[in-house]
Amino acid sequence: MSRSFPSFSSRRQCRQRARPDRLRRAMAAITGGILMLGVAIFPIASSAESLSETVTTLDARIQPPALDPVNELPNLNEIKAGPERKAAFLSMLVPLVQAENARIQSDRNWLVGVRSRINPMRPDEKRRLARLCDDYGVTCAPGEISQVLLSRVNTVPLEMVVIQAVEESGWGTSRLARESNNLFGMRCFSKGCGIAQRGTSRRFQIFDSVRDGVGAYLHNLNTHRAYAQLRDQRAALAARGKSISAEKLIGTLHNYSTSSNYQQQLLSLLRTNGELIRDHGIDDPFASGSPA
Repeated sequence: MSRSFPSFSSRRQCRQRARPDRLRRAMAAITGGILMLGVAIFPIASSAESLSETVTTLDARIQPPALDPVNELPNLNEIKAGPERKAAFLSMLVPLVQAENARIQSDRNWLVGVRSRINPMRPDEKRRLARLCDDYGVTCAPGEISQVLLSRVNTVPLEMVVIQAVEESGWGTSRLARESNNLFGMRCFSKGCGIAQRGTSRRFQIFDSVRDGVGAYLHNLNTHRAYAQLRDQRAALAARGKSISAEKLIGTLHNYSTSSNYQQQLLSLLRTNGELIRDHGIDDPFASGSPA
């Protein structure tokens, strides 16, 4: 089990208790929508956020879809282990990861564009910059876009995100994942917070939706001091015009888990499932490396 550090984003605070009645209803509704080929189809909520802007991520130039936030994870234990369960899990998770990466990349594109132009910032742009500095925990001089901020406002390879979710949640089947929408083993440390792990004193964060959990995980990697090496490695690769791959960043995750062979476990899962993960994403003929 991981010892990942909590996210400090104020807009992604975890809930204090799960909702088992809603979980059972969601499980029944979603499980009934599995197609013959084993691909899970999750309903698109009419109120879901629609992201129509095409943005470049580490993995792809994607057209982010309108998404159901997936308020409760379906009980994937009810789907036969193997290709069918993997397909159901990836069909749910991959679009959410791509949408969160697209949101981050949109902010990064804006920062790079404003930084590179001659004209001074408008008042509304200064306010947007101040919000980003606060959200990413960076002390910024007024109107200054620092390299430290740019090193944090960046995407994470799709394959790495998904592989960590696989490892930490057992393809979405763990109790912690099903009852808290926490696919990444993200802990909380205040008294009585989150959900308890049976048989231990550890407690784990609860999220209102799977997408909230994905966003909190990405924010954690992009802000917490424990993952400074990941951010430095990513920035160095980008500065040299090198591809930012899951393989290269997994090697920086020594603080994520107490397991001595955690990184090797992730790399093994990646070798076995990397192509399958990419098959569930949106193809990009222009994908050739890292963003600016």
